[in-house]
Amino acid sequence: MSLQSSSNIWKSNNTATIRRGSHWAAFLALFLLVAQSHGQTIGTRTALSVATEAAKTTLSVTVKDPTGAAVSDGTVSFVSNGQSLGSAIVQDNGTAMLTLDKIPAFARQITAVYSGSGHYAASTSASANLQANNTSAPPDFSVTANPTSLNLNPGDFGTVIITVTPENGFTQSVTLALSGLPTTTTSSRFTPSIVTPTSTAAVTSTLQIQTTASSSSSRNEGLPGSGGGFHLTYAMLFPGVLALVGIGALRKRGGNGLRLMGVAVLLLASASGLTACSQRYSYLHHPPTPNTGTPPGTYNVTLTAYSNNGGEVTTHSLALTVTVK
Repeated sequence: MSLQSSSNIWKSNNTATIRRGSHWAAFLALFLLVAQSHGQTIGTRTALSVATEAAKTTLSVTVKDPTGAAVSDGTVSFVSNGQSLGSAIVQDNGTAMLTLDKIPAFARQITAVYSGSGHYAASTSASANLQANNTSAPPDFSVTANPTSLNLNPGDFGTVIITVTPENGFTQSVTLALSGLPTTTTSSRFTPSIVTPTSTAAVTSTLQIQTTASSSSSRNEGLPGSGGGFHLTYAMLFPGVLALVGIGALRKRGGNGLRLMGVAVLLLASASGLTACSQRYSYLHHPPTPNTGTPPGTYNVTLTAYSNNGGEVTTHSLALTVTVK
């Protein structure tokens, strides 16, 4: 076979292929036209692309029918993690575009969903990934303490400086709380207990932890030999003196007024003796409970800082150690 005849055969085959492709495209276009005239739905294909320039992210979509022709109506929604980032109207050239100044923190993959319109069916694009540096983190804060451990003797107090640092423009108030200390023998106080950082400046609060020293109380206090005998002697002699005064007043001949005064003095003496003996008896047999102070040991204390913006609570915790010797 000559070179010329081979070239003619290639041309003939290539022409036939082009003609068959042309016939198929024409047939498909005719089929779609007939489908539209009979109210049937035509499938679509949606493609998504993501472009980033400076701090802005642009989401672009093209919607086409099976022949590759542009679909010129309907809307496209941009969805990430089940939440909509926005929507755009499909233009005459089959494109839709949405520009975002900030990408929410939950958005890692975005999908374009074409709603469908008229004779065109709905369709969904493949997911497009977002770069990590395109994702803006939500406002937040961090909390630190200096020092993170205290060594105290009973009766001493320690001071800790709490620092709250804003992140990503955080400007909400932060409430501080402490837990883990023995409530009956220690106390704590934040000054202030609520702090509000600016978007770029940290704020501090002073935490003071106060321990309690022990103080004993003896049941034998006041018994003979312990220094309390004077009070017992006084309690016995004072009513007797008042009684003698009352008897002397009764014996005098000064009239009914003096007799009445003598009776009153006797009643007062009796009451004083009973009261003094009763109080002494109660104290000796039911003394105050001794204060043992803050028990020695190491306490794991939790510092909690939380903020509420009205819809979401942000909480951070920090571990502190308090050792009582």
